Amino acid sequence: MQQMWTEIDAYIDSHLIPEDPILIQTLKHTEERGYPDHLAVAPNQGMLLQMLIQMNSCKRVLELGTFAAYSTMWLARALPEDGYILTIEGRDVHAALAQENIDNAKLPQTIDLKCGRAADVLRALPDDTEAFDFIFIDADKQSYPEYLELSLNLSHSGSIIVLDNVVRAGDIIKAENHKPSIEGIRDMFKAMQNHPRILSCTALQTVGSKGHDGFAIAIVK
Repeated sequence: MQQMWTEIDAYIDSHLIPEDPILIQTLKHTEERGYPDHLAVAPNQGMLLQMLIQMNSCKRVLELGTFAAYSTMWLARALPEDGYILTIEGRDVHAALAQENIDNAKLPQTIDLKCGRAADVLRALPDDTEAFDFIFIDADKQSYPEYLELSLNLSHSGSIIVLDNVVRAGDIIKAENHKPSIEGIRDMFKAMQNHPRILSCTALQTVGSKGHDGFAIAIVK
């Protein structure tokens, strides 16, 4: 099945995802630094994030989990030239690589990369920080419930929150699996259920070059 999923993703990409020299450069530089591309979002997933931003005319984006900034590039490319991204990466080596990719891209949008645990960085933001229109969470899964609440505090009515990797090849429904990452995702689902600050939300399974996983999406009330 995995081979077929990967081939279908390649078919989709060849027809619907235009080649972008900045995205190609980012993947190439990341590979040259010894990191595999499976840690980044798939191109068709990146395009979905871009379309959500475009559909909602977003200008301010928050990203938790930068890795090499490939997803950051997708987010930035959807913004107007005066758009702003705050992206947070917990690992020093990943943050250094991400900054190289950001610098190489020379995009007009402002991309502010901060290194540290996302929850600590968010709590340290000034009280008058302007709310974000779009938030993409792709960091340590055990902290998803905490990241959800912090993101809601930095949102406004109509903000969109997307959380990646929330199915984990079905591990979320395996009762014997008590890994912190899986428990964190389960707690996230419980938190989203009937949350007083969420207008509507859902989660979708995905299959493709990245395997079997999924994402959750919420609109802030």
